Amino acid sequence: MSKAVVIYNSKGGNTKRVAEKIAEGLEADIYDNKNIPDLSGYDLVAVGSWMMMGMISFPGSKYLKKLRKKGIEGKKVAMFYTGGGPEEVHWKTEKTDNPKKLHTIMFEKMEAILTKKTNVTILKERYYCKGAIRMRGEVTANEGCPTDEDLERAKEFGIQLKSLL
Repeated sequence: MSKAVVIYNSKGGNTKRVAEKIAEGLEADIYDNKNIPDLSGYDLVAVGSWMMMGMISFPGSKYLKKLRKKGIEGKKVAMFYTGGGPEEVHWKTEKTDNPKKLHTIMFEKMEAILTKKTNVTILKERYYCKGAIRMRGEVTANEGCPTDEDLERAKEFGIQLKSLL
């Protein structure tokens, strides 16, 4: 029987809530970035992080690199994240010939980290949603995000991933 795991890092709880719903839909084990298991017994690994100032958070980048030593080689990998305005164009690209939305940049960075020196299959199925923006622990924008609707879509994403096992 195929087995899946969801691994995430979360600072304020947004990404954790999304990860829990994905794991529920996927009927998968779930771990935070501080308790990553040996991945050799899993067929699919769903990884998630949060965005900070238009880029993957430092803890997110760090733990994705760490997955190389945890047995991610040869696995199917799905990606998800929460961020302040994933549909907005990244300010560094808005005046270029190729403006990119934040979600595009985030997934490109996650994929680049995951595939560097590692043979993994990055799935085209991806999930992202708004998360509350916090400054010094206080919510400054997007209060109430992710919404109940976002969390239901996260669960549906997990169900979709389950069909790929």
